[in-house]
Amino acid sequence: MNYVNTIKINTDNLLSNIDTIKENYAYSYIILDVSNNAFNHGMYIIHYLKDKIDYLYVHDLSDLLLIRKYDKDIPVIYGGKVHQDNVYDLIINDAILVISNMEILKNIKSLNIKDKVTFILGIDPKGYFGIAKKEDILDYLEWDHKHFELVGVIAQIEEKDYDNFNYIIRPIKDAKLMILNHENDKRKIHGSNAIKLDASIYGINTEKKKLFQKNDISLKQVFTLGSKILDIKEIVHNKKSKYMAIIPFGNHQGMNHAIKQVFIHNKLYPVKEITSEYMLVEVDEDITKDMDVEIISSNNPLEKYFSEETLSYFSLFNMNIPIIFDDYILEKTLSY
Repeated sequence: MNYVNTIKINTDNLLSNIDTIKENYAYSYIILDVSNNAFNHGMYIIHYLKDKIDYLYVHDLSDLLLIRKYDKDIPVIYGGKVHQDNVYDLIINDAILVISNMEILKNIKSLNIKDKVTFILGIDPKGYFGIAKKEDILDYLEWDHKHFELVGVIAQIEEKDYDNFNYIIRPIKDAKLMILNHENDKRKIHGSNAIKLDASIYGINTEKKKLFQKNDISLKQVFTLGSKILDIKEIVHNKKSKYMAIIPFGNHQGMNHAIKQVFIHNKLYPVKEITSEYMLVEVDEDITKDMDVEIISSNNPLEKYFSEETLSYFSLFNMNIPIIFDDYILEKTLSY
C-alpha cells in the first residue's frame, strides 16, 4: 500500500512530554485520557505509555475494548455512562467505574453480579454533576461490600471548594486515589495525589490559550502530517517563471484551510490553493518531484494557525489517514 499521505507519531516526543510533566508536577499517580481512540492518534499509543503512566481514562466502552486489544492488564478508569446494557462488559474488561450518582451503584448491586465491582466516586460539592451529600456515602458504607471495592474519588474543584469537598468524603477512609487535578490547572489542590492529563502529552498546551510551546515548560509536537510532491508545474508570465508543486492532499484527505504554509526541504512555502483532491504550493526551482512535504510538524506547528485554546486540530485525523508509529502501521479503518 502507498502511504503517501500519512500521520507519523514521534514516540520520543511523546515520552519526553510525559517525563517533562512528571518532572515539573509532583503527583503520585498520572492518569491519561485516551478517549476517542487516543484523541485519534491511535490506541496503539499505549504500547509506549504503559511504563510511564499509572492509569488510563476513557469515556466510551469502545475505547475500553480497543485498549484491551493491545493490553489486558493496564488499569483503566471509565468515566462514561454506566447502565444495564454495558455494565457487564465494563466489569468483565476490568474497568474502574466512575460513579457520580448513588442510584447507579444501587442498580448494579441489584444485579447481584458476582465479579468484583471496582469504582471511584465522582464528587461535586455544588451538586451539578456528582455526589454532593455525605449521607449518600454513609448509606453505601452500611452495605454488604463483598463484591464492591471503592478505590478513590474524583472531583473538579478549586482550592476554595476543598472544605466542602472534604466534609462530603470524610466517611471514606484510606482512599488510594484523590483525583482533584486536571492539566488545565496543575497547581496541586490540598489532598490531591493524582492528575488527569489529556491534550498535553500530545504537545498541546491547554493553558494561557497557547499551543505546544508553553511558557513554563516545553512540550513537543508528537505527530507529523506528511505527503509528497506529485508533480511540479512551471508557470511563465511576463518572461518570469513560477513553480507550483502539486501535493495530493486536499479537502477530501483532511486538509484544513487554516494552514497557510508547508515545510519542504528545510524551508516554508506558501499554500496558494486548496481543492478537493490536491493543494498547490508555490516553490522555487530547487524543489523537485517526490520530495517529502511536512503539512504539519515541529517545523510547521499548529500553534501558528490556532490562537485559541482548542482541540479542533484533531479533525485532521478523521479522514482514515494511515498512522505510522516507530515500528507499527495502524490502519484507521480497522481501529474499531
